Amino acid sequence: MVGISSMNLIDVQAIVSNIMAVDSMRSNRLVAQKSAQDLQVAAYQELNTSMAAVASAAEAITSSARFVPASTTVTFSNAGDDAGKVTAFSTAGAVAGNSPYPFTVTSIVPGSPTATIEYLKNEVLVTHTSTSNTFSNLADFPGLTITVSGIMDSGPPDTVTLTPQVPSSSTSATMVAAAQNLVTALNNTLNLIKVQTSANGALETDYTPRQVSQDLLRATFDSNTLASLSDAGIQLTLVGSFTFDQATFSDAYDSRASTPFSYDIIGQVAAFAARVESLATAAISVTGALYSEVSSRQTRVSDLTQRITDMSTALAQREDSLTVFYSELNAKIQALQSKQSFLQTSLDVFVKALTKN
Repeated sequence: MVGISSMNLIDVQAIVSNIMAVDSMRSNRLVAQKSAQDLQVAAYQELNTSMAAVASAAEAITSSARFVPASTTVTFSNAGDDAGKVTAFSTAGAVAGNSPYPFTVTSIVPGSPTATIEYLKNEVLVTHTSTSNTFSNLADFPGLTITVSGIMDSGPPDTVTLTPQVPSSSTSATMVAAAQNLVTALNNTLNLIKVQTSANGALETDYTPRQVSQDLLRATFDSNTLASLSDAGIQLTLVGSFTFDQATFSDAYDSRASTPFSYDIIGQVAAFAARVESLATAAISVTGALYSEVSSRQTRVSDLTQRITDMSTALAQREDSLTVFYSELNAKIQALQSKQSFLQTSLDVFVKALTKN
């Protein structure tokens, strides 16, 4: 029913306000959705920044001559014209000393970059074929990228040995700082994800940050491990974070003159940093998971903003229309009220005249 005031007039403002309160509920839901999306965009941007810090800390190790052998020597078992047919360079994870398995280039397909190398591992023949003439990420040659351009000379099989050089010397304090920075950056990111995905966190129900966290934790493990990370003082805890024992790393590094195995430890830290850098760089790239999450949510925010603007305009027009309608209705009631008063007065006069007669 239409409300009537004590003056027998419609309360236009109250009626319009009540109707607009109902009509505004959808707009309020859109505003709430936009607010949630804004929080998620900010959360992903914060995570993106944190992952960039992880990538930077890892890159400081993978690009350091203190952790990565500066060059690789290629030696052929037989003298001849084989020089130049094999080249190699070291990347993070390469360990000083001879590569564990001398190999032989067995074929290069004419008119194609396809090439094959083979070697004996524990008396078992292992064969690898590359479609680009380049071999990398081979389990038995960690940290080495090998390029071949020709088959070995005829005659006795000519094996090739790769020898990564000793990394540049440094004080353990410099290398400890780099390893500590990486562990700190990793823990900051892992803790941030825990906060973001906790109950009432901005990303409580999101899969992507949890996947990022799992990827970073799995980077600890490597089937081609030359030395345990714990030998370098880096350990993964049961609560999903990393610890770093500076003394353990320093002791291993300072004993390198008498313990060649210490270079394996240095190489393992570099390989760990390389895995972390690859994950972090991929996540924040323009095709990465974090960039995609930020981009998709920014698109939703833009869409919601436009819808809210359009609805605000429509609601304003609706309010104006209702105000006009009920104001006109109010005027008609006022007119009817005046007619009622006139008729009532006329009736009273007529009744009074009848009574006198």
